[in-house]
Amino acid sequence: MIIKILLACVSLLVFVAHPDNVGFFPGSCFASHLTYSFCHANIFHLAVNLVVLWSLRNRIYLCASFFAAVLASFLPAYVSQPTVGLSGLIFAAIGIMWGKTGRFWDSCIAVMPFIVLTMLLPGVNGTLHLWAYMIGFIIGYIVTKYSLSIL
Repeated sequence: MIIKILLACVSLLVFVAHPDNVGFFPGSCFASHLTYSFCHANIFHLAVNLVVLWSLRNRIYLCASFFAAVLASFLPAYVSQPTVGLSGLIFAAIGIMWGKTGRFWDSCIAVMPFIVLTMLLPGVNGTLHLWAYMIGFIIGYIVTKYSLSIL
């Protein structure tokens, strides 16, 4: 719960303090890959991300989810607009949760319809969602298989 409140506060603070932040895009500086999760296109975008974040009932592994979202931002995205928002981090967190179960095909049945939907929406970087989810799943699976600890 504290992690969700922290993410919400940082996102709101960045939205108010820097409403013109453009996120990451091909050729953008390294820092934009670190900050894009906390930038949002508008208040509706921010609200949707926070509602989805709040709806996650399981524990969010913030450091691992953030790492997966940043790593995913460096992979090919095939979009022409800058990417902003918490959705990469959210899909990474969902990937970690499913990865810890080790049930890959069940996770695909549950999550892929949402990822495909985001790929069909104009102006949404659905490819980033796919990458973040897959990286998160791999992290969750490895952590569970080898009894590692993540934050």
